[in-house]
Amino acid sequence: MRAIPLACLALSLAAPAAHASSPDAWEEFRADVEKSCLASLPEALGTPNVFVEPTGTESFGIAAIEGLSPESKSQITYVCIYDKQKKTVQVSPPIAAEFLHVVRESEREAIAKEKAATGDNKTEDAAGQE
Repeated sequence: MRAIPLACLALSLAAPAAHASSPDAWEEFRADVEKSCLASLPEALGTPNVFVEPTGTESFGIAAIEGLSPESKSQITYVCIYDKQKKTVQVSPPIAAEFLHVVRESEREAIAKEKAATGDNKTEDAAGQE
């Protein structure tokens, strides 16, 4: 009878370790999200840029795919949600560049440096949006 409670205790202590992943596993996850999302786009984008959130949420991977639409000849972005359990994706309709701007890491670094230099720590953009 004691074996069952001890086994349950051992499994409960080991459970958090099962959620931890190695850097290689996260890289494989990001590659799978990117590949799955690109394959699910309704159109081929000219030179797409794929931005995968490094770990996603507990249940989902998230990516933004930005590129030139051959159909509309404009810059568009798709948002892709990857179900970690089912390994399936859902893709948003295209979002025009004037409605969504994906901030690249280089832009984020430049903004942080500028804010540090000026002492500005406001959280609003140029349009006054918070």
